[in-house]
Amino acid sequence: MRFTRSELEMIYKYEATTKEDTVKAMRDEQSVARDDLTRIIIRNAADKLEKLPEPECSRFIADNKAYFIGQGRSSVLRRLNEAKERLKQPVLQGHDLSGRERFQPDTRHMIVLDVLNNDSPVGFKGERYRFFLSDGRYRNAVESEKRGEIKIRSHAAVVSGKLYPDKKAEHDR
Repeated sequence: MRFTRSELEMIYKYEATTKEDTVKAMRDEQSVARDDLTRIIIRNAADKLEKLPEPECSRFIADNKAYFIGQGRSSVLRRLNEAKERLKQPVLQGHDLSGRERFQPDTRHMIVLDVLNNDSPVGFKGERYRFFLSDGRYRNAVESEKRGEIKIRSHAAVVSGKLYPDKKAEHDR
């Protein structure tokens, strides 16, 4: 027997663990439901539950509740962790990974940098940028890092648009 997502969500809402208690609660709710769609979903779910034999029905109800509880916790925790990670990392500005700068014939370096002070030739303090650079412009970026204006977080060599990241760990830079 196949239940729709709406029917499964409706079954999950009831606290009863047995077939008899769940179906009774659903029938009571069906009579006071405000809209027709909710009444139809409740009626269909209750009819399907009544057709299941008792031990199988109670197990189904318990499994359904466990699924929704597990799904709810993991999705909320996952979304919270993703939001925390986004807050920790500054927004990346500058050149796009698939931008035309990457495929220019003189492009040899890709760097990700943090701006350390407002004297920097690019951006403002606290911002993060990605740039695809020629050899000369990369030397300028290294000089700017030596002056304390920026911090190069990562570097990759660029050959014909392909990236070859340095083996050196980011924290060693």
